[in-house]
Amino acid sequence: MVCCLPGARIGGVTERLQGILKGESDKTEVMVHVGINDIGRKRDEVLHKEFRELGSNLKSKASRVVISGLPPVPCANEYRNRRIAQMNVWLTNWCMREGFKFLNHWDCFWRRWDLYKENSLYLNQSGTEIPTSAVGRSLN
Repeated sequence: MVCCLPGARIGGVTERLQGILKGESDKTEVMVHVGINDIGRKRDEVLHKEFRELGSNLKSKASRVVISGLPPVPCANEYRNRRIAQMNVWLTNWCMREGFKFLNHWDCFWRRWDLYKENSLYLNQSGTEIPTSAVGRSLN
């Protein structure tokens, strides 16, 4: 199953998770790519809390959870990209503690602004192929 929620934030994914996974088996494998829309709006402590809540919900509904790391943002200033990188460090450690797989894409996207839609923090078609192929490899 694939579900895309463009512009979604961590809390929104958590709220919609039950409906999205309704009818899925307990052997469902879930990959979540969320957080880039939250990073400029909330303090790290709030983001950590929201990720923990999302993780708790995922653990109860999926056999395996993959968290996709946050990519750098081409139109962001140095401070924002530093916060994104720090959030990825936190996510890496948190995923290890929770038994989730973490996919770090930072190096794949750093200074590869051709993988983004023009003037955007969103990936273009070529950019989306990187996490998609990484997910396929991680689930096999």
